[in-house]
Amino acid sequence: MHRLIFAVVIAVLASSISTVCQAQDLEQMRNSIKQLTAENERLRTKVTDLERRMKNQSIRDRMTQEEQRAENLEEQLFSIAKEEANLQTQLEEVNEQLRPENIDRMPVFGSTRPEDVRESTRRKLNNQQMRVQAQLQLLQQSRSRIQSSISVIDMLIINLRSQMQAAASHP
Repeated sequence: MHRLIFAVVIAVLASSISTVCQAQDLEQMRNSIKQLTAENERLRTKVTDLERRMKNQSIRDRMTQEEQRAENLEEQLFSIAKEEANLQTQLEEVNEQLRPENIDRMPVFGSTRPEDVRESTRRKLNNQQMRVQAQLQLLQQSRSRIQSSISVIDMLIINLRSQMQAAASHP
């Protein structure tokens, strides 16, 4: 009978030990889950912060590119203005030379047909006048396109700044 009681006691002890071990394992698992959940939340927060920073940096980079593009276009506008001034001066000179009294006073040396020389000069000056006017027109068209591009870039920069402000105010 002792053996039977001993066997029952051992079985009960084994069962108790098994239950205790299971309870300890379960508690360890719960603690591990809590730790992993907390670590997961910390990592999610870091990832969100990094994504926000990358987005802000991307917006800053794009804004810098657009500002540089606008500066380049402003420089082109300045060059166009200088070229327009030069062409305008040329056009005024040609117009002055084309005045009938200036063509009539033009010295014609060594020609038996001074009227032909004057007419040829008038045609050359008219052609030069048309070329200069065509160049001025092209420059004016370029200026208009560049000014339009600058306006678009300015609006884009304003949009990018508001995106940066919105991103900065939403942590």
